[in-house]
Amino acid sequence: MAQQNSTAQVKHYQWMLHDGSQWLNLNHDSVIETHFCQPGAQGIALFTPDYGRIFLDFDKMEIQGGQMTPYRQISLSQDETEEYLWYFFENRHWHEYGSQGSSKTKASVTSHDIEQQYQINPQGSCTFTVGNMAYSLNFSEMTQSNPRTGMQRRVRRRPKYNSVIQKTNSLASFIQDLSLSSTMPPAGGFTWQFRGDEGVWREYKAVNANGVACSVSSDDIEQSYQQNPQGQLQFTAGRFSYTLDFSGMSQFNSTSRTKRDVRRIPSENQQKSSSLQGMALSSATPPAGSYVWQFRGEEGVWTEYKTNNACGVVCSITSDDIEQSYQQNPQGQLQFTAGQFSYMLDCSGMFQVNNTLGTKRKVRRILCRNQQKSMVNTLQNTSNCTWLFLNINGTWEEYRQTLNGGICSVSSEDIEMNYQQNPLGTMNFTAGKFSYILDFSAMTQKNLRTTKTRQVRRLQQ
Repeated sequence: MAQQNSTAQVKHYQWMLHDGSQWLNLNHDSVIETHFCQPGAQGIALFTPDYGRIFLDFDKMEIQGGQMTPYRQISLSQDETEEYLWYFFENRHWHEYGSQGSSKTKASVTSHDIEQQYQINPQGSCTFTVGNMAYSLNFSEMTQSNPRTGMQRRVRRRPKYNSVIQKTNSLASFIQDLSLSSTMPPAGGFTWQFRGDEGVWREYKAVNANGVACSVSSDDIEQSYQQNPQGQLQFTAGRFSYTLDFSGMSQFNSTSRTKRDVRRIPSENQQKSSSLQGMALSSATPPAGSYVWQFRGEEGVWTEYKTNNACGVVCSITSDDIEQSYQQNPQGQLQFTAGQFSYMLDCSGMFQVNNTLGTKRKVRRILCRNQQKSMVNTLQNTSNCTWLFLNINGTWEEYRQTLNGGICSVSSEDIEMNYQQNPLGTMNFTAGKFSYILDFSAMTQKNLRTTKTRQVRRLQQ
């Protein structure tokens, strides 16, 4: 529950650009903000004295054709948040969820309902109905899909202009917070660090080794993060003030505009107990060593993550480290270094990005050979299920490693193993020359090249 803040007319945003060396405030950014809050605006053209005409793409949050980076800085108290509205595109118009579209029938959810689901898992999805039709809204792809027809529509999430809402302690929100907190690790289970000078990672502490006082500690940041993983946190260190952006995993110096990378890693105690917690949560969840994480390197060769690879490059994480992080949050991200570069590994998208060069590589998670047989036996004891997809003829066909004369990288058993580990997650696979993503929560399969979506089902035998 939330109530409108009567003092919300105070400007709470600042649009900025990073030109590769420093952050620059954009003057008269109320014009940008007005456009950004309109669902029909894909972006806005800006004229700058140093760079000429540029185009700010709101959907991708990037500058087209340039190396600059846009950023929308928010300044709100811990008791305040922005009000966001959700829209779908139909018949050349954007309609807010909860309003009538061309069918004259309202959706079973409103913008507020969708935003609540989004705050719980920004990489997940939610399902709803319009009349007698069921739909799935994918947050990571910002699309709405009809599983029956395969029809997709674009979706946008935009803030309501100059609307700041005050959080209230209603009974409903208290119950929700209580239920969510039961699944969250204690604040001390994770450590927050920022990348300091010379690339050294340093923990947030009330007083650091140089005697500089900081208004927040690692535990304070973790508590704020658990309340809103997509929010921001204001703090001070010495004579400077900073903004910590959870969604971007970065901190900004409010005076110098200096940007530093931030990461969230399991503490030593959390790492030691993670395997025991995993056993308590699910007997079907394998230990970290049961899986190997690999990235697609040069010439398409899959290479395992190791502290020291064959070329002598030192990496800050191993395959087991990634697996431990993945089991704690299969939809999360992980920051690491290899040689002189820093990277971001996206578990939901299964890719890694070079934070400096922007190079993107595919990532995969495969079962160790010595674990495959025991894992299959475990699954046969816990669940005997078959996975099928609705083929082009309108009939249900089982996933097999040979489909219509082509090679499929997964079988029905492979899918069931992934489903047992995370029933709300996704998995990537290939069939012939095409790549697909299977969404367990939406029960759909999507062709990543053609965007064709097919319905999927799981049959208990």
